[in-house]
Amino acid sequence: MDRHAKYSIPFAGLAMGSHQFEYEIDDQFFEAFENSVIAHAKVHVDLDFHKAENVLTLTFSMTGSIRMNCDRCLEDFDMPVNTREIMLVRFGEPGSGETDDIIVIHHGETHLNVAQHIYDYLSLLVPIRKVHPDDEDGNSSCDPEILKRINTEEKDENEGV
Repeated sequence: MDRHAKYSIPFAGLAMGSHQFEYEIDDQFFEAFENSVIAHAKVHVDLDFHKAENVLTLTFSMTGSIRMNCDRCLEDFDMPVNTREIMLVRFGEPGSGETDDIIVIHHGETHLNVAQHIYDYLSLLVPIRKVHPDDEDGNSSCDPEILKRINTEEKDENEGV
């Protein structure tokens, strides 16, 4: 059975107008994607699916957290997620007129699976350099012992030059 079957929306049977869908994204969601940059997450997705005559408008509102491994101190931390993404789906010849936010599907399609789009939107939130966020005072929230060692090693290297 397809792990992401529950993310398939049978839009052909839906009336014109807005429809609401909710998804809970967790670790199992990412297991189906090979070489995923995310392994652990807890994200709630509210999807407003608006069906019009010639276009589908999908508004993804995602809140929760993604587990990251800090590049500085190597401890795990939860990066907050709070984003809103809009995707348009047009009917026509796939590949023609597509952009990052517009996809084109055949006129005969009856279902749209949003799993890949949720995965892509969440993956794009992962920064290149992952470090603990600073606290309210602007101080690093990394492990203080590790920061102390890093600073000591940098000081030793600079003195040796």
